[in-house]
Amino acid sequence: MPRELIALCGLAFSGKSTIARRVAAVTGAGLISHDAINAARGFDGGIEMDDSEWEKTSLMAAAQARAMLLAGRGVVIDDTFSHRFLRDRFRQVAAASAVPFVLLFVDTPLAVIEARIADNVRTQDRSHIAPDVFAHHRDRFQFPGDDESPVRLAGAADLERWLAGRRGDNVPA
Repeated sequence: MPRELIALCGLAFSGKSTIARRVAAVTGAGLISHDAINAARGFDGGIEMDDSEWEKTSLMAAAQARAMLLAGRGVVIDDTFSHRFLRDRFRQVAAASAVPFVLLFVDTPLAVIEARIADNVRTQDRSHIAPDVFAHHRDRFQFPGDDESPVRLAGAADLERWLAGRRGDNVPA
């Protein structure tokens, strides 16, 4: 697979982390998770976290991505990329490293996301997101426009088609 920077974008609980792990495994790229960086810093992004701390996490992730690209590895970034300026930051990291930037937009219906959040309250399989934090995130989310050339993934079949196309497999559209 080519060396590139692949950024996952989508609302919380849309399935980005699962997709990021799959893409990293298939491509052999390094995986950088904003949630993991926050946890290492002692923060839980599912509860109220100051924007300045999110900014520090983003800058740390960008530095890690630059280092991986410099070392000759591809990179998958697992974050919501809820604002255009954040996506542009990583687009600039890719450009400075002379590698392609790929934006994978995980386009999961809000009803599915809300059901996942409710199910997680019962199972506690992953970190919780407070209702007010999710509402704030949802209401401020800047969805990628066509000018960003996102690859829209509306389900598992879309991901598998995208991966197959990259491998050169002959897969029906």
